[in-house]
Amino acid sequence: MFMTRVVLLVLSCIFFWVGGVSAAPQQAASSGAAEGESKSQKETENPQALDYIAIVNGQKVSMSEYVSALRRGVRERFYHGKVEEDEAQAFRKEIADELIERALLVQEAKRRNLKPDGDEVETGVNAFDAKFQDDPEWAEARDEVLSELREKLSDDSLAKVIKRSVTSVSAPSESELRKYYEEHKELFTTPARSRVALILLRVDPSSSSEVWKQASDEATSIVERVNAGGDFAELARIHSSDKSAENGGDMGFVHLGMLGENAEKVLAIMEPGEVSAPVVLLEGVSIFQLKERTLPELNAFDSVKERAQRLYQRAKGEEAWKALLVRLHANAKITVNDAPWR
Repeated sequence: MFMTRVVLLVLSCIFFWVGGVSAAPQQAASSGAAEGESKSQKETENPQALDYIAIVNGQKVSMSEYVSALRRGVRERFYHGKVEEDEAQAFRKEIADELIERALLVQEAKRRNLKPDGDEVETGVNAFDAKFQDDPEWAEARDEVLSELREKLSDDSLAKVIKRSVTSVSAPSESELRKYYEEHKELFTTPARSRVALILLRVDPSSSSEVWKQASDEATSIVERVNAGGDFAELARIHSSDKSAENGGDMGFVHLGMLGENAEKVLAIMEPGEVSAPVVLLEGVSIFQLKERTLPELNAFDSVKERAQRLYQRAKGEEAWKALLVRLHANAKITVNDAPWR
């Protein structure tokens, strides 16, 4: 039967992840004490400790839901759908923590009388229903499965709804916004920029030392020609392998970090108008010309007002969200079955 296959599949997954739970009672029984043997037998016959990953404020987060989340997490987060051994324990605990947090959020959403997105839920239910329409055994299982699916999707939706509710912060007053601007000036400051021109003599990284020396010698010759009055832009058009060659080597304005470490070190000590000595980069041998440098500049409040408001609302929303999660965890009674990562 369809449902029988589903149940067996879920049970096989559960025992795969938590099969070691009953080992301790069996070990204790080896002492031969009658009381120990009785306790071990009871725990083996009554495996209720295996049917949940957590109990959150009296509500069970089932082991089958946990197994399903593990499978989904493996598919989404790991290359080739395989968890490396050194990451397995942390991953199993992380999934459990996510389900506990979800349970807390759903409970809080219901306490606030929030409603799931009905259209989103029904779209998911209908898509799942359509997927199995051609299965002859689907009709027998359909009502029960779709009922459970609808409940799960409703809870998923509630978790999204409460996050949107908490992180949706009203627009700040003018004074609040100015205060945020003053306290976070680095967010509204245009960083220092350098306008740079480049001549790149490209060399394959695997080339011999002789090839690299030839490129360095050619670069030295080009620098001498520039220093003797040669036109950097014209020489770039003739010799450079970089895409900026068609613009006379002009790369425009670049920010700190956009170029490699060696290039950044050279440009940091140059003055506008200067041409560097040959610089060895991964791509080959380069010559830089610093054409212009601008200092960091704080943008006026009025020119960044809209951006400041977006950043303010996002920051306050994140603060409210983190505060809610801390409060929910602090006030909750949570029992965790840590067997999968113990």
